[in-house]
Amino acid sequence: MKLLKNISALFLLITLSSCGQETTFQEDVMTYLKSNGTAKQYNYAYDELLKMLGNQFPKTTENTTGWDYLEANKEKHVSEILSLLEPVYVKNFTHEEIKKMNAFYQSEAGKQLVADGEKLTEDQKKEVNDFYGSETGKTIVEKQPILATEIGKVSEGWSRDLYETALSMLK
Repeated sequence: MKLLKNISALFLLITLSSCGQETTFQEDVMTYLKSNGTAKQYNYAYDELLKMLGNQFPKTTENTTGWDYLEANKEKHVSEILSLLEPVYVKNFTHEEIKKMNAFYQSEAGKQLVADGEKLTEDQKKEVNDFYGSETGKTIVEKQPILATEIGKVSEGWSRDLYETALSMLK
């Protein structure tokens, strides 16, 4: 009986340990999507959608609840798309590659590249070139066509669902 309890406890610890590692990979992907400019792009896309909808459906007493919802839930909807994109990156990159990508995008050169690549210093340009010349950088470049297709599908679905939700609330 004691052996059975020990085996059960060991199994539970291994299971929890594996889940913890997977969560860390997923968390690292989410960090990457926030630091590489992806979250910024979807925040911008959300704002642009609201501008477009504002032209079609100006705020009225009839649709104010819909507008309030859309304005208050931007972060929720952007987090949703990032969550939808996370499996694309998990499928296409190793955890170690994501860690290296995070390290680069959290460096001053990576931050400047996202903020405004035109303003990179010579040292930062060298750092960017070195990163994209590394194995991880080459993997990113090599996977661009696959990523573009997969991200496009996910983005299209998210945009369509968000637009349909918005239309149903504003009409």
